[in-house]
Amino acid sequence: MEHTHKNIDLELSDLRTKVSQMGDLVIAQIESALRCLSEHDVPGTRMIIEQDSNVNQMDIDLEEMCLQFLALHQPVAKDLRLITAAMKVTSELERIGDRVVNICEIVHDRDDRDPTTSHAEVSQMGSLALAMVRDSLAAFSQADSSLVKQVFEKDKEFDALYGKTFAQLTATVAKDPDRVAHDTKLAFLSRDLNEISEHATNIAEVVMFMVDGKSLTHMDMHERRAPR
Repeated sequence: MEHTHKNIDLELSDLRTKVSQMGDLVIAQIESALRCLSEHDVPGTRMIIEQDSNVNQMDIDLEEMCLQFLALHQPVAKDLRLITAAMKVTSELERIGDRVVNICEIVHDRDDRDPTTSHAEVSQMGSLALAMVRDSLAAFSQADSSLVKQVFEKDKEFDALYGKTFAQLTATVAKDPDRVAHDTKLAFLSRDLNEISEHATNIAEVVMFMVDGKSLTHMDMHERRAPR
């Protein structure tokens, strides 16, 4: 029986490691996409788009790994929460990868003379979204729910910045129709960054469930976003 428990612990440790590796890949993809956007590096974005298939494959492999573990070991309590959390986290990471591809496509679509990242708020949103993904994955890998509040705090900041940015873009378009194409790209970029931040928040909520066994989807929004 002790041997069986050791094998289970090793498998769970391996699962954590593989999820963290997928997270590291996605973080690197976000970093590269933001750099390519800033430098208008079209060849670099092509490489990122090609590597998205690696993210997709890792999601498939990890889901299969989790399903096999459920079938073979029928885990309960904490182990079951870890397996469930891992499946949800990898799904969120795969979706983040899709948003990264969208950012890369914006680089393809814009003109060299079009300073898409000159919008300071959008650049700040990119940094915040990246930090939120990092923090949420650190919380998962360390199984530390106290790290989750950092994600929630950044999410408040991101939401305020996102709302401010959209208001500015709308006002600019109304005053200067010649900027429609430029500001539309900024709007799409802002939307994708917002989706990345939402996926990071989802991961943070999954970590709270994994560690504490408490489903945040049934908590009041203000309570779950409040500092702890």
